[in-house]
Amino acid sequence: MTWLGHATAVAELGGSRVVFDPLLRSRARAAGRVDAVLVTHAHVDHLNRWSLKAIDRDTHLVVPRGCKDIVADLKFARVTEVTAGDQVQVGGLEITAVGTRHDTGRWRKQALPECVGYVVAGGGVALNHAGDVDFSDHAVFDDIGKRHAIDVALLPIGGMLPVWYYRWRRHVLDGGIHIDPDCALDIFERLGARALVPVHWGTVHLPFGLPGTPRRRLAKIAHERGKTDAVRVLAHGESLGLAR
Repeated sequence: MTWLGHATAVAELGGSRVVFDPLLRSRARAAGRVDAVLVTHAHVDHLNRWSLKAIDRDTHLVVPRGCKDIVADLKFARVTEVTAGDQVQVGGLEITAVGTRHDTGRWRKQALPECVGYVVAGGGVALNHAGDVDFSDHAVFDDIGKRHAIDVALLPIGGMLPVWYYRWRRHVLDGGIHIDPDCALDIFERLGARALVPVHWGTVHLPFGLPGTPRRRLAKIAHERGKTDAVRVLAHGESLGLAR
C-alpha cells in the first residue's frame, strides 16, 4: 500500500490494484494502472473530476450513492454506486462499502451524495479507508471492527487548517468536520486494526501552521498509549507491505 498524499493511496492485494480518492493528475498517474477507483465522498478534494481524467476509462469507478451524475460525462466503462453494506467484486478483491461519519453532499451539506468508507480484502489481508471523519458518533467503527479483521486502517489526522483549530471547533461549534490525531487513534483502537497509516495531512493545507504538526501530535499520543509500533507514518510515495 502506497500513500500518495492527502487521502490518495493505492493498494495492491489479491492480485489486483485499487486507488482511493485520487487528487491531482500527477498522483493519479503515479498510482499506475489500477483495476478500480474507490471514491469515499463527493467533496472536491476526494471526488476530483480533473484528477479522474488522468485514469484509464476502462477502470471500474466505484462511488457513493448520489455521485453517478457527477462523473457520468467522464465516460468510465463501468460506474457503480454504493451505500454502506454493499459489496463489489473486482478481480481477486472483495470490496465492502462501510459507514463513516462526515458531511454529506458536494458543495453544501445535504442528504446526497452520501459518504462511505471501504474495506478491501484479498490475499488474506484487509485494509480499511475511512475517507474523511468528523467528531460525531463513532460507534460505526465498533461495528466495522466486529465484522472485519482489519490489518491496516487509513485514517485522517487533519485538514486544511491547523490541529488546534479542529480541536477548538470540536467543543465550541458543530463538532468539526475533521478529526484530530487523538481521535484518529481512538478510532484505530475501536477498529481493532493491526496498523494505522495516517492520511489527510501534510498535503493540502493553509499556511496557518506547520504541515508536520498532525504527524508529531500522533507520534506523541501513540507513545503515551503504547501504540508506537502500530503507527506507520509514510512519506508521500512511500509504501507499506501488507503481508500478514
